Amino acid sequence: MFNMFKMILIMFLLQTTLLSNQIDKSINVIEKTNTKLDKFQKKINKENETKDILLDKYKYTNKELQNTIKYNNQLSNLIKSQNAEINGVNKQLVEIEQTHKNIYPLMSDMITSLTKLIKADTPFLLEERTNRVKKLEENLNRADIKTAEKFRIILEAFKIEYDYANSIESYESQINNKTYNMLRIGRAGLYFQSLDFKSYGYWDNKNKNWIDIKDSTAKSNIRTAIKIAKKQQNVELLELPFLTYKEN
Repeated sequence: MFNMFKMILIMFLLQTTLLSNQIDKSINVIEKTNTKLDKFQKKINKENETKDILLDKYKYTNKELQNTIKYNNQLSNLIKSQNAEINGVNKQLVEIEQTHKNIYPLMSDMITSLTKLIKADTPFLLEERTNRVKKLEENLNRADIKTAEKFRIILEAFKIEYDYANSIESYESQINNKTYNMLRIGRAGLYFQSLDFKSYGYWDNKNKNWIDIKDSTAKSNIRTAIKIAKKQQNVELLELPFLTYKEN
């Protein structure tokens, strides 16, 4: 009986041992499996991380590509616009060059016309007007003055000459090295009055000489006109000697 019990106990122990070995083996298998699964999961996580990084790079690169395409299109349109503008500028340069070729002789002719006008006109403010034309001639050949500015100065000189016809003026000037009060009425009448109020005269533009005035009323009117020109007296209607010629 004892032997049988012993035998049973031995068998139980053997089975327990076998079972324990199997359990240990199973645990080892499970542990190895878990280790492999863990490594595999880490690999999956790493690949997912890499995928996310690559996806982000793709999105960024794609966005940059789209922006580059838009920029290139804008740049292409800009280049086309600039080329059209360059062509327009080149055309304008040709036109400007042609205009300069034409405007220089025109300005020269205008200055010549002013010179002839002053020589043919009554000799009022002769030095001032002559110097103005001389300055225009000097400016015409100066490279530091733009063509537009040269033309503006010439037009300004013409305006000054034009304004003389619509104004009255009194100033001092010399005739035969003697100083007189001068009276200019427009550009048609030019009179003188000596500083001692004794001598009076007016310019004969046809014969290019001065004619003395003897009439006392005319002298008085010249004195009054000089005061009016200097704004020392109100404007009034005056009779002044004016030389006219009858046709034969």
